[in-house]
Amino acid sequence: MAKLPKIANTEGNTEGLTDFSPVPDGDYAVVIKKSEYVQTKAKTGYYLKLEIAIVEGEYRNKKLWANLNLDNPNPKAVEFANRTLNSICKACGKVGVEDSEELHGIVMCATVTLKPATAMHPAGNEIKFFKEYEGDGRVDTPPVEKKADKVPWDDDVDTPEKYIQENPEINEPEPKMPWELVDDDVPF
Repeated sequence: MAKLPKIANTEGNTEGLTDFSPVPDGDYAVVIKKSEYVQTKAKTGYYLKLEIAIVEGEYRNKKLWANLNLDNPNPKAVEFANRTLNSICKACGKVGVEDSEELHGIVMCATVTLKPATAMHPAGNEIKFFKEYEGDGRVDTPPVEKKADKVPWDDDVDTPEKYIQENPEINEPEPKMPWELVDDDVPF
C-alpha cells in the first residue's frame, strides 16, 4: 500500500490515455494537423516536425508523425527531407510553399508501414510516401459485422471534408512566439 501525496480526484476528469499503438501497413487519407520548425537535440540543424491525423476508416483520428531534416549537416538527410516535402506539396496541390501552415488541413494519401519493435524502441509507423487523395469523398470503412436486417449501404457515409469541417482546430494556426512576430533583419 502506498499513501498518495494528495487525494486522487477523478470527478470531472474525463481525459484518458491516448492510444499511440501503430496502425497496419496501408494507404490512409490524412491531413497535416500541426507543424513546427524545431532545432535538433545536437543543435546542429533544424527539422520540420509534422503531426498528421488519419481522417477516414477504422483508424480515423489516429496520429502519425514525420520529421523532415531540412537543415542538417548530413546532405543525404536534407535531400531525403526535401524529397518528402516535395511529395507532400504535390499531394496537397501546392507549389512554392513558404510556410508549412499552407499544407494544414488538406486531405492527401499517405502510404504507411509498420516498424516492428526493437530492444530500444516500441513498434511504430513510418510514412513512406505521400500522394494526392484520389477518393470520391466517401469514406471506406473496414467491414464490420452488421445485423441481418441491415445492409451496408443504409449507413450515412462521412467524407474527409466533413471531418475537417467538424474539427476546425485542424486549420487553426498555432499561436506565434513573440520573436516570430517581428519582421526585421536583426539576427537576434
